[in-house]
Amino acid sequence: MVYALDPRIHRVWRSPSSLQFGVDRAILTLDDLSNAEERMLVALDAGITMSGLQMVARRARADAGAPARLLERLTPVLAGSPAEEQATRERPVAVVDGAGHTAVRLIELLDAAGVDARSGLTWDDPAVDTAAAAIVVGSFAIEPERHRRWLRRDVPHLAIVFGDDRVRVGPFVDPGAGPCLGCVDLRLTDADPAWPAMASQLYTRDAPSETPLVGSAAASVAGFAVLDRLGGGRALGRSSVTIDYADGARAERSWEPHPACGCTMLPAPDR
Repeated sequence: MVYALDPRIHRVWRSPSSLQFGVDRAILTLDDLSNAEERMLVALDAGITMSGLQMVARRARADAGAPARLLERLTPVLAGSPAEEQATRERPVAVVDGAGHTAVRLIELLDAAGVDARSGLTWDDPAVDTAAAAIVVGSFAIEPERHRRWLRRDVPHLAIVFGDDRVRVGPFVDPGAGPCLGCVDLRLTDADPAWPAMASQLYTRDAPSETPLVGSAAASVAGFAVLDRLGGGRALGRSSVTIDYADGARAERSWEPHPACGCTMLPAPDR
């Protein structure tokens, strides 16, 4: 087995004998490093077997147990095992349901972050049923059937919706466990009973305000939320974030399941 320091973790010397792993947050700090330990760290930077590390230690006149002790201290900053590296290579799938600048930018951001981001899929594509997350991109209002398809498939999803003055990202829908995008429409209807009539006229319209700047900002918010969710976090959750077109100001709103929706008591999937 080859042991190596994780190349993603930056190292900085705090003093001639103290080495810190991590800059913004110190993951590990090694104090009072000996000459032998420094030589072993240099070898671990490129990767080395245990027998090779033992040879480096002997040449530096360290005792036989020095390599094992150093490796134990370095556990938090060593590169992953072959099994872990294989798991990393198996990228989670996120589906972007929509087109345009924002969808393209979102795919670029997620792909660069190690996610298998796909778009333009048909509903019978296997990836649609097995996706780890979906992002629905639309203007003014999302047609109910678009988000219900993700709800029926039990795929966590969020929407990016462009309006006249601002874009809304979220909430992040956990099917059966929180508010869905239908709940959002019902809350909007509570505030304005004419909303369903207006929304039906807006499903196929494009928002001219979806500029590259605004779209990139919305894609970044959604991208962070998806990455956090894939990592086991709860970013956005029942909240949505709006970004104002004029000054980029952000505001957050919390959503609750609507009693008239029933999405927290979903029937068996009907695809």
